[in-house]
Amino acid sequence: MLLAFYTTGMSSPGRSSPHLAASKANDLRFYIWSGHTNWAINIENWGWFIEWTPAFIGSGMLIGLNSAISMFVGSFLAWGLIGPLLVHYGECIGKAYDPEDPIWHDYMSFTSLRGLGNGHPPSPRYWLLWPGVMIMVCASLAELFIQYKVIWMALKTVFREVNSSLDNAAKKRGKTIAFFAKHGSGERHKELIEDPARPEDLVKDWMWMLGLVVTLVVAFIICHVQWGMHVGLTILASLLGFLFAFLCIQIGAVTDTTPLTAAAKASQLVFGGATSGMHDLKQAQRLNLIAGGIASGAADVANALTCDLRTGFLLRTPPIKQWKAQAIGTFISVWLAPGMFVLFTSAYPCIIHPNDYDTCPFAAPSVSAWAAVAQAVTDKNIGIPVKSGIFACVMGAASVLQVIVRHYYLIGEREKWRKWLPNWGAIALSFVIPVPVFTNAALIGAILAALWQRFRAKSWETYGYAVAAGFIAGEGMGGVVGACLQLDGVAGDVYGTMVGCPMNSC
Repeated sequence: MLLAFYTTGMSSPGRSSPHLAASKANDLRFYIWSGHTNWAINIENWGWFIEWTPAFIGSGMLIGLNSAISMFVGSFLAWGLIGPLLVHYGECIGKAYDPEDPIWHDYMSFTSLRGLGNGHPPSPRYWLLWPGVMIMVCASLAELFIQYKVIWMALKTVFREVNSSLDNAAKKRGKTIAFFAKHGSGERHKELIEDPARPEDLVKDWMWMLGLVVTLVVAFIICHVQWGMHVGLTILASLLGFLFAFLCIQIGAVTDTTPLTAAAKASQLVFGGATSGMHDLKQAQRLNLIAGGIASGAADVANALTCDLRTGFLLRTPPIKQWKAQAIGTFISVWLAPGMFVLFTSAYPCIIHPNDYDTCPFAAPSVSAWAAVAQAVTDKNIGIPVKSGIFACVMGAASVLQVIVRHYYLIGEREKWRKWLPNWGAIALSFVIPVPVFTNAALIGAILAALWQRFRAKSWETYGYAVAAGFIAGEGMGGVVGACLQLDGVAGDVYGTMVGCPMNSC
């Protein structure tokens, strides 16, 4: 496989600088070195280059070889094999950035999700979106049904604990409610671990109940005022959020893979049916995206909170102290997150106005996928390519088959082969998000971590996770500094280099 090393400087579309006048000459040399053919441009077009991105290298160090290799294989299948074949045989088309440019007329985009439903062949990205979504949904649902005993045990436990809490509350008021008393005194499942926390260290029922009520009321108000969303639809989105949060926590705990993307897409499909009768198509699509955000956001936050509480459980940290710390962090993030969004959108306005710019340093590929799904489930003029749908069904069936084989065949002495099975969630993610450069970086990180663990195990245990976390956090803070420099007009597009960057668009 051909790889090109990519030297980047953050740029702002629509801006130019005299410091970059020599860049085009350098770009021409790369084109000449390729023999006046388009192989070098094709590497760039399909994203097969290496970019030094510490955040994804650090992520690769944490996710391990199996997930990193699965992501790389998914990228190779999607953007190194299937995508080029679709374009070669005319099933999909690309879009030239500037077809009139005598030098860069071969510089193409194969990831456009604009102009859907106009009768023209779709982009490879739209064609591959549906197999990716199908794999995520099928693999997640298969894991759910396979783990039905765990799910049923969890449901019974939740039902018993709720009735027990209500029964205790009634007894404190000198009342006895037979239904709560009967179902709240059920026998505890033998596999459940007894909570070691003292009663005074537990989170009081009124705390989380009050928080739940306040959150729901605020959600009703904001969704109605800001988005024109009916209260009934907000309740449906909240219920889906609770359901997907419950499922993601259970599946994540058993399989170590949290199906958040599948939950988001599933909620979009549900709301596609709920808003199918609306006359205002744009409003239906807007509500579809909001509902997906509520459902997947609730699942994401619940899963992260459960992981934090599990860590506290292992460290014997009092739950009430963790709850207070989470509350403080939440209050701060409520104000900090919008501020960061305003900072980045001010520095890079193409984030919220993509149609006004030819290129953007923040392509937001996952956001575009969400928008495409919302259009497909609400607009009758936009359909799924037949061959894409067939391929999606085949890939979905393959992912389900692996789940069955893993749980019912690879047991006992054959269980050792489970580690060689691919991670279908990671493969599907590479189908949905067209950025092989990130999977390349994650694979590099995973290989570095594997070698480090292999030859310096103790050193890895001491420093490995800290180094990976530093890579991730460091690039995040670097992005904030870069946004500030962009606002001051002294960023990489002014004083940086564009050597090797097609059309000066790095």
